[in-house]
Amino acid sequence: MKSPSPIFSLILCALISLSTTILTAQGNPVSFYIAYQWPGSYCAAAKQGCCYPRSIRKHPSFTIGGIWAYTFSGDMPTYCKSKTPFSLSKISNLTRNLERNWPSLSCPSHTSSTSSVKLWLQEWEKYETCAESLFGGQYQYFHAALNLRKRVGMLQMLSNADIHPNGSFYNVTAFSSAIQKATIYLPGFTCNKDKSGNKQLYQIILCGDTAGTKITDCLGFPRSNTGQCPQRFKFPPLK
Repeated sequence: MKSPSPIFSLILCALISLSTTILTAQGNPVSFYIAYQWPGSYCAAAKQGCCYPRSIRKHPSFTIGGIWAYTFSGDMPTYCKSKTPFSLSKISNLTRNLERNWPSLSCPSHTSSTSSVKLWLQEWEKYETCAESLFGGQYQYFHAALNLRKRVGMLQMLSNADIHPNGSFYNVTAFSSAIQKATIYLPGFTCNKDKSGNKQLYQIILCGDTAGTKITDCLGFPRSNTGQCPQRFKFPPLK
């Protein structure tokens, strides 16, 4: 019987290794999504109003909507067991940056950081407890989010493609092409509805490395249809 060629052997080993990795990691987080949230869409859908931080009013931009770990099966685990409670002191040198880039948009007050701290606590308890194996700790989780927010000038990318938050309707392929041209990676999208029932861009989803140094490939997007976007949707202004 003829011995397999060296190239065939390498391919076979790679396939075995990959299948083993998939089987062992099926229920464990393998990567994460980062959501870039458009504040104008949050506020256009908010039933109880919203409060923009001064920094967003002065310099309109996408904020961080969240970081969510996911598994090979496409699930996003939540509320995992953790021995590490949320501690604001662990991210004390990040809070000013977080207030600008990952703020709470809920009222009553945009001058107080209380609502933002509550938001970060909720994100930690719901999502980051399931991503500790990826990031290694609370500081690393929030630091990676800030790095990826800084590295992706989402509004400028869209503006370069003549896509603006002016209340116009755009085709999803226009958004996808603009972001892919700038990052080389395919984005995902979620939409919500304004008070008139129009579907509007809510979040743009990408993936990154856990150090927050670069955007990377996503191994698929969430299986849930929650927030699904149509072919054309609205890009509302900040009001």
